[in-house]
Amino acid sequence: MRFTAEDQAINVLDDNSNAYWKRESAARFLSEHPTDRAIEHLVHALQDDNFGVRWEAAVTLTRLGEAALPELLTALADPHRVGDSRLREGVYHVLHYSHAPKMPVPIDGLMEALKGPAADIATLEEANRLLDMLKKQPAKKTESPAGVHPN
Repeated sequence: MRFTAEDQAINVLDDNSNAYWKRESAARFLSEHPTDRAIEHLVHALQDDNFGVRWEAAVTLTRLGEAALPELLTALADPHRVGDSRLREGVYHVLHYSHAPKMPVPIDGLMEALKGPAADIATLEEANRLLDMLKKQPAKKTESPAGVHPN
């Protein structure tokens, strides 16, 4: 399936009634046209019922690296989402294989929390701590990483 616009790809990705291969294709399209909105929907797709859709979303987010971090942390800090092991596994994969040369905050504690005992609680706490750290950092004056355009 060919996509021509972000809205079209997001609508297909988010609609579970679409064939999995169409939704995977939508995730690939969004990787070529990353925006903050696209990243939000890709992070949500880490909890999809279909493994292939989750995989494509994770691969895309891995390529985006640092640009995906705030949305990944926001998802992990959501008490309604962090209990989903698919989300934690997806985030672990994204951060472990990230193409970012260096993250803006140290993620070692988060990586341990994602795989450690009581992972849901530990991850929630660590994600909140890292979000606070990100908020305290001065705003960058350079262009957004990975060509991400603010909405």
